[in-house]
Amino acid sequence: MLGLHTNGVHIIGGSPTILDALKKNNIPTAKTLTSNTLVFAINETVLLKKKFYAISFATAQAPWFVCTIGDFDPPTKDTLAFESESDFIDFVIAIYYASQGFLHLDFEVSTLKNKLSQHRNRKIKAVSEDRFSEIPKDAFIACFCFSKGGFMESDRLFQELKTVVDMGNILLAGTFDSKYTFIRGFIL
Repeated sequence: MLGLHTNGVHIIGGSPTILDALKKNNIPTAKTLTSNTLVFAINETVLLKKKFYAISFATAQAPWFVCTIGDFDPPTKDTLAFESESDFIDFVIAIYYASQGFLHLDFEVSTLKNKLSQHRNRKIKAVSEDRFSEIPKDAFIACFCFSKGGFMESDRLFQELKTVVDMGNILLAGTFDSKYTFIRGFIL
């Protein structure tokens, strides 16, 4: 997905509770930007007009994400609009974990950005595995799975998701020999 091992995340905008939650989950935050930093701009418009930032945020494959939380108008076509801070925090955790090692199942960052920004009138919600049955049949889901369950775990998870949504609406990424234990679906 990312093709790099990140040194941490850099959050632009948003509330201090976001950084607190990331620290609580042992997600390193980066004060300075390098080519290996995951960057998330939250509810920003002015920053996106600055040349250095605009180019990076507009590059489909770059690990730079334009995000909104709550009722903030999406500033770009590839904006990821999250329903709540907790949904956004889960997304940052999933992307960070995905950048920390080899993924057995994978998809492109550009595909993720494109799929999760398609509907301007919908917000992205994080859904834990125990709530997969509540996902609407017509929803799109990008699911991240980090566990020690081997490929049987991916098969089990994929079979579970197929009973809830159409197979063409599922992206599944993760690793099954991970030091992390985290399963989240992001629905739109």
